[in-house]
Amino acid sequence: MTLLPWQNTIWSRLQQMRDSGRLPHALLFSGPQGVGKELFAQLFAKSLLCQEPDSSGLPCGHCQPCHLLASGVHPDFTNIAPDVESKSGEILVDTIRGLAFSTTLTSTAGSHRIVLLRPAERMSNSAANAFLKTLEEPPLGTLMILISDRPSRLLPTIRSRCQLIGFATPPAEQALPWLEAQVNHGDPAMLLALAGGTPLRALELDDSALLEQRDSLLTAFIALAEGRTDPVKVAADWAKQDLNMLFEWWSGWLIDLLQLQAVEQPVTLFNKDRRETFKQLAERLDSGELQRNLQRLYRARQDVEANLNSQLLLESLTIDWMGRAANR
Repeated sequence: MTLLPWQNTIWSRLQQMRDSGRLPHALLFSGPQGVGKELFAQLFAKSLLCQEPDSSGLPCGHCQPCHLLASGVHPDFTNIAPDVESKSGEILVDTIRGLAFSTTLTSTAGSHRIVLLRPAERMSNSAANAFLKTLEEPPLGTLMILISDRPSRLLPTIRSRCQLIGFATPPAEQALPWLEAQVNHGDPAMLLALAGGTPLRALELDDSALLEQRDSLLTAFIALAEGRTDPVKVAADWAKQDLNMLFEWWSGWLIDLLQLQAVEQPVTLFNKDRRETFKQLAERLDSGELQRNLQRLYRARQDVEANLNSQLLLESLTIDWMGRAANR
């Protein structure tokens, strides 16, 4: 595990805080999905627990703590994520109560005890309240690292007790060279655009089957706008897909259409490879209807996350999209 090129400044800042004894008891790593927050957090935890870090703070990878971390059995490192058996996909209160007990124990190595919690916004209400009590009375020598793509969903009282470390989308001149060395299938620039500039998300999209799936979904989206297909059938097909990815792509299609209506040559587009197709479609659509459709899509995404019926939601969305697109 190595430091990603666009993370050097944050790394140096945290190492300076470490060296001067100014690390807080809780850090909130915030930023869009795909910029490497979790990889950074794991590397920083290794740095703190390593017995022989190098001059920049990077872990040696050879000492006993490094081996224990690599094996997932280091007694001073706790990784908290949503319960795999939870239908809600939440971090449950019993998990947080167990954390509250374990953090009262003395570090076995006499240095740090580290808790990695992600995604922090997936704590249930009761879990968040229990976690707040731990933050209010932080255990000595324990560093809690919260990772969140959506920090606004955290309790304000939790956010206020953490030091925010922001991870921005890196500039293309840093992200693209790194991505070019990683991809095997797609065009790096296109993948980076599809991912909204987030390199790790772009790397996930470097899959020929996934890119074919995106083409199929986009073909159906355009057919709906032109009234050439059945929205209920499309909804049934789409309900079988990864809904988070579907909504991410769908919102990108609508945003691109709005940008092409507003600017002759937009600087950024999610779907650069489909510029002409989108430009022709944008000329025939009403911008007000597009904006309303985008807002409805955002609300529907929240409803899906709340475990409402995805099939009915998609039917409503596809019928609505066809109707709004026809109203031109």
